[in-house]
Amino acid sequence: MPGKVSGEVPGTAAPPLARVIALAAVAWQALRAGQSLERAAAAALRTAAPDPQRSAPPVSEARLAAAVRDTLYACARRRALIDALVAALASRPPEPSLEALVGVALALLVGRAYADHVVVDQAVGAARAHPAWRPAAGFVNAVLRAFLRRRPQLLDDAERSPSVRYNLPAWWLERLQAAYPLQWQDVAVEQATPPPLTLRVNVRRTTVERMLQRFAEAGMSASPLGPAAPAAIWIHQPRPVDAIPGFAEGLVSVQDAAAQWAAPCLGAADGMRVLDACAAPGGKSAHLLELAKIRLDAVEIDAVRASRIGADLQRLGLPAPGRDSSVRVHVADASQPATFWDGQPYDRILLDAPCTGSGVVRRHPDIPWLRRPSDVAELATRQAALLDALWPLLAPTGRLLYVVCSVFPEEARSQSAAFAQRHPDARASGFVAFGPAGGRDRATVQWLPRAQLRWLGAGDGPDVRDGFFFALFEKVG
Repeated sequence: MPGKVSGEVPGTAAPPLARVIALAAVAWQALRAGQSLERAAAAALRTAAPDPQRSAPPVSEARLAAAVRDTLYACARRRALIDALVAALASRPPEPSLEALVGVALALLVGRAYADHVVVDQAVGAARAHPAWRPAAGFVNAVLRAFLRRRPQLLDDAERSPSVRYNLPAWWLERLQAAYPLQWQDVAVEQATPPPLTLRVNVRRTTVERMLQRFAEAGMSASPLGPAAPAAIWIHQPRPVDAIPGFAEGLVSVQDAAAQWAAPCLGAADGMRVLDACAAPGGKSAHLLELAKIRLDAVEIDAVRASRIGADLQRLGLPAPGRDSSVRVHVADASQPATFWDGQPYDRILLDAPCTGSGVVRRHPDIPWLRRPSDVAELATRQAALLDALWPLLAPTGRLLYVVCSVFPEEARSQSAAFAQRHPDARASGFVAFGPAGGRDRATVQWLPRAQLRWLGAGDGPDVRDGFFFALFEKVG
């Protein structure tokens, strides 16, 4: 909830809601123009939007940032609904920045995060404090009060649209329906919910049992996820990482349960030479190093994201570039091996390929609205190029694991099947058993996003994974 965040700085006040609304509106306009949610939020927080309620004690910048991001995520989870409501309430489309202000306020009213009169008052206050919005303060007040008078009917009318009901573009829904005729509604519903917080325990330094005990002592409710993710713990009530015991010490990392399947399935053993292609932000690299004493090359094309890999390895107390020659981070394009490869074959290759992100929408609700229908084919072409470029780097009998956080077949089963046809020396390899595979065969696994209250079965943990696809290949001869 906006303004209610942990990690408060003593002597600072909760951010005034009017300021949160103003900054969130700046970010919302940028997001609707094509920026990612995080980039839009960061840019808005750098602006000098007026503070309608200058008060003492001062507002904590950390609390303000958290409140703005919380509000922006609430908007993103209701984007289609907000658009429908603005269209129904305004006789003509407002100019973009004013539409963003009204949209943010409507999202707060729909979510009932605050009393209705507080949201209206603070939104109007934000308009009056902003030179560009001041002439339209009366319009903001009229639109929001009209919504309150007609709320039930407006919401009923809007929800008749599947796009509004599931907060997904029509083309995205059509792809889900085609791929999963019997499950598409379940997938769409799951993707509209806030994500679970899942941790990966650093088994080099502690155990799941010890961390569960530590969480219990801190009053945190948590559950192990069982064989499907043996190092995973689900934290029932999400919280910032700086409020998680053991995080700063490097005992745990934040990583989805499905993503935690990758490193164990690769089966890397001590002494092996391993390539993690498209490695940032580094979670899978760290997991590989937690499981075995390997020689690791991590390749990432984005220099800023690549720099974070080493920092995270150091936090975890793992071998890291600059202090251990067994780990190297290359800022390079993984589809161009000549830019990073020394000619020595790898025993294992992990390709976590760039994709639509259609399996992690609940973590990134802006993704469906940033993508275009043509992106699916373009990304599939990129994935195929990466697979073909990396396969020659693998030693005979070595294994390559292809991973995407997608539920679209073009990036998943169709992609892996086409790769196998192009490379006769690629033999599908069975996965190590970590609970139900969820696929129709042993060589590929398509996981769909699951609810927090659904369980895998007797003796297993809660099923809280995101949507991921895995294909494991072994090089023959």
